[in-house]
Amino acid sequence: MRLLAALLLILPLTGATATPSSLQAAAENALAARFPEDAERLRVRVLRTGGDVSAPSLRVDLPADATVPRGHTQVNVLADTPSGWQKTGWALLHVAHFDSVVVAWRSVPRDEAVAATDLGIAWLETTTFHGEPMRAADLRAFVTDQLFAARSLREGRALRRDDLRPPLAVDTGDTVTMQYRRGALAFSIPCHTRAPGAVGDAVRLFAPATGTTYRARLTAPGEAEWIATL
Repeated sequence: MRLLAALLLILPLTGATATPSSLQAAAENALAARFPEDAERLRVRVLRTGGDVSAPSLRVDLPADATVPRGHTQVNVLADTPSGWQKTGWALLHVAHFDSVVVAWRSVPRDEAVAATDLGIAWLETTTFHGEPMRAADLRAFVTDQLFAARSLREGRALRRDDLRPPLAVDTGDTVTMQYRRGALAFSIPCHTRAPGAVGDAVRLFAPATGTTYRARLTAPGEAEWIATL
């Protein structure tokens, strides 16, 4: 009896004895109509219902929010009645997101080189993914063939967009020539880096000649362009 009582406590509650397949189909149709570009990567489960959702012809009224529902989402359920489409109940849905993401085939320590054979593409659920997952297009966006782990990568884990980096252009303390341009004024200032960075990164530079710290974008190893004076 105790085991049975424990099982009853963890079973999901529903307002109807059975969820009609038409309700899930109605939810899928509503998502496809509102978000046609995302429909193929969404999977819907009906978790709970209330009211009357047993009609053979149903519609789901999604929240007015312009973003794609993710995880638990409550919706209104409409049935086709002689008076037209009328709200007859509600449903709690779980909208799971899937995507083709870059996965590490082996564990890679931070700052170690990452080979093409270390990475792959997998179709995974990203509903509760922390951060923005890296996709194949993000991988192609790197202008260099040599990549490094920006942080430790775990085997089998989907990568975030910032988990990989190109080779460092400078390390902390390196000398960098910063091009300062503001209006008609243009000159070069020798600086030292306050942190490592790759080409395209914005880093802090200190110029001993002026005693000033700058924010600059690295354009090549040992070269940068002024962004702001700090």
